[in-house]
Formats: sequence, C-alpha cells, structure tokens
Amino acid sequence: MNLNVNDWKEFKTSKLFYDMQNGKANQQMLENGNEDESLMTKGNCIIFICNGQGSVGYANYMDVDFIGTTDIVAGYNDNLNEYTGIFLATIYSQERPKYSFGRKWKTHLADTKINLPIQHNADGTPFIDVDKKYSDDG
Repeated sequence: MNLNVNDWKEFKTSKLFYDMQNGKANQQMLENGNEDESLMTKGNCIIFICNGQGSVGYANYMDVDFIGTTDIVAGYNDNLNEYTGIFLATIYSQERPKYSFGRKWKTHLADTKINLPIQHNADGTPFIDVDKKYSDDG
C-alpha cells in the first residue's frame, strides 16, 4: 500500500468513531484506590487525553479494560485492533500542539479532523463509499 501522505484525505473524528465515552472516575477516586467495577471503561479503543497540564492532546490505544478519569474520552470503531489503534493514536497525537496553551480538547474533539490514507480503485481514482460512513465525501 502506498502511504504517500499527499494522497491522504481528511476525516472528521465524529465520523470515525461510532461511540465516544467519557471516563468515569475522578482523581480523588483513583487516589483512594477505588476499584469499583462501574468505573471500568471497555478496552479496544483510542483514548483522547482532553485535559491535564502537559498531556492534553495525546491519544493512545488501549487494548484492555481500564479505569479512566473524566479527563479522557474513549473512542470506539469496529475496525480497531492493535495495529490500526496504534496508527490512529499516532496520527491523533500530532494534534497535541493545538492544545499546549490551556485549551481543552474535549470541546473540540468531535470536530477534530485528521488526514488518513484512502482506498483507490484499480484505475487509481479514489474509492467512494456511497453510504458515506466515515466521510461526508464518501
């Protein structure tokens, strides 16, 4: 597959993830060693760090269930696995400089746009998804 970044197209986060969930724990719960099962966030997701001095703007792939604070958002897509997850987390982490000056990512996350490789037809033209599942352009 040719990964020439000049051929990549723009995708909006709200189209890439069918479910985006906020973390359920606060910092005090974690400091008290709270292991309440209701605080668990399901793994196989991209976590977006939306608040926190020095770490806001990072994204990571989580393959296991975990307890996340309300400062993260977990994004789910049926095509995620360790390879696509790490790839997407790397691309999303390139957004970090936009949030280095006190901006919080949570309010902008759904509208965040990233560039990703696209599929092509045999003749080299872009493959168009008529259902427009991941992009308004198909």
